[in-house]
Amino acid sequence: MKMILKKATLLSLITTLVISFNGVSSASSESVIEKGVMTENTMSIPGYMVSNENIQRVIGSEEYSNYIAEEKLVHRTKLLIDNLTLDGDAVHINGLVRYNGGVVPLQLEGKLYSSREQSDGIDSYVGDLKENNDSFNVLHFKIKTNDRADTSLISTDLRNTSNIKLYLQDKKGDMFYFEEKLNHLNIDTSKITTDGSYTDSLLDGNWFEQILAPAESHRITNEEIGPFSANPYIKSCSNVYYSKVPFGVDVAEFYFCPKVEGNIVDVGKAGTANWTSRLTVAEHVRVNGNTTNGIEQRYKIGGVTSGGTQTLGTIAAGQNTVITSRLIGGIYRESSSEIKANWPVIIGLFTKNVPYYAAGKSAYLYDAGHYLDLGLLVSTWDSKQKSNESTTAYINWKFDVSFLGSKVVTLDWKIPVNYRVNAN
Repeated sequence: MKMILKKATLLSLITTLVISFNGVSSASSESVIEKGVMTENTMSIPGYMVSNENIQRVIGSEEYSNYIAEEKLVHRTKLLIDNLTLDGDAVHINGLVRYNGGVVPLQLEGKLYSSREQSDGIDSYVGDLKENNDSFNVLHFKIKTNDRADTSLISTDLRNTSNIKLYLQDKKGDMFYFEEKLNHLNIDTSKITTDGSYTDSLLDGNWFEQILAPAESHRITNEEIGPFSANPYIKSCSNVYYSKVPFGVDVAEFYFCPKVEGNIVDVGKAGTANWTSRLTVAEHVRVNGNTTNGIEQRYKIGGVTSGGTQTLGTIAAGQNTVITSRLIGGIYRESSSEIKANWPVIIGLFTKNVPYYAAGKSAYLYDAGHYLDLGLLVSTWDSKQKSNESTTAYINWKFDVSFLGSKVVTLDWKIPVNYRVNAN
């Protein structure tokens, strides 16, 4: 009888060690904690699990703090790490995720990049990591090494401390997320070095877009600035687009305003005048009411995944005015590369009222530093005609506004600007 009990006890112990909540065995021999041995170097990071069907309700809700406080629709879990190496821009992590009496081995490796938060004075790094056992997809990995406030998911207590974050999603779509203060762990960050480049923003500040449904965008009014002006210098920013996206204890707000600038000057009896128009944006992103560079703007001029129109710019001259040359240029995005262009094209003398068109089908603008330029050199067609004649030029920009790749609206702005031709 004693022999039978000993065998039963041993079998129960083995079963407890290898059972996993999703059927994944913890039979790897590389990690001592997988054998049930806790060493003095083992690091334990508390966390939570949210099932796939509750992610939007919990993570994408401004009531997130209440769910955590009351432990509704969230479940406690733990990350055990027996090896975490940071060397230059390389990351290696061995450990396991413990949940509901089971364990899942975790072997992560990848590369560190500077976080976009660094432009806000937050010394942080994010990783592009892969899980070697194919048990998890890494949504977000970040290490912050100073005490500047950053965005946190589980606890606001972490905001003003150096910390580590790891957010995972398993094959069923369930989310596991872990956060801890660095001074509670045995982690050496002194060897971290990067070349200053960024990884995909979906692994950085915009990580929540991987699991949350897009927010509904809408237009908000801005009564202070109108879309049309008789002044040669034009600013059009009446169409302000806005989306609010809660994620955990934080709320991101996207503000985006297409803007046209231009300079249409009088055209003298002799010589040429330089006309310009620029399509650009005014934009910013706020987290919890504070403007941040850590989250990338998701509104775009252009950038429609399917069914978009060309971005089209036109300057049309008025009476007794001839276009003698043209210029297109700008800084914008095309696919994943930033494009800088400045192409002068001499097109000779044109007849009256000839517009100039410039199209960039795959170009898109979303940052305040992005723009598309049109430029014309114009002159008086016939100096024997009426002097100081009042006439009108037209600036026309047609483009899509998108949010997360879906078209919000197509704008077609026609802006009249008065000027004098054959001026003394």
